[in-house]
Formats: sequence, C-alpha cells, structure tokens
Amino acid sequence: MKDNLIQFKTKSESSKSMPEQEFTLIQEIRELLSEFHCNYPLVTKKAILLRIDQLTDELIFNKR
Repeated sequence: MKDNLIQFKTKSESSKSMPEQEFTLIQEIRELLSEFHCNYPLVTKKAILLRIDQLTDELIFNKR
C-alpha cells in the first residue's frame, strides 16, 4: 500500500492460480452485486444480500 492506495491484482493474474470452484463462487457474487443495483423491492434486495453472504461464507470456508 503506497500513498493510501491498495494495489489490486488484475483479473487475469488473480484467476491463474484459482481453483474452478472458487472462480465460480466469485463470479456468482459479482453477478449478484450487479443485480443488487437494480431497482428491486426491498425483499428481493435482502434475498440477494443473503445469497451473497452465503456464497462468501462458502468461499472463506473453502480457503481454510
């Protein structure tokens, strides 16, 4: 971290050593995040957030 900037890996760098299952989970999380920005009712947005939370937990537990 230099000058308060975080250097993120590019998609091609980060996906090289990533197992297929992790890549699929991350891809689904990204798709849900893009859906979250749509003008859906609150109940639908809560469901999207719940699914993102579940996928994130699964991704974290797979890393251990």
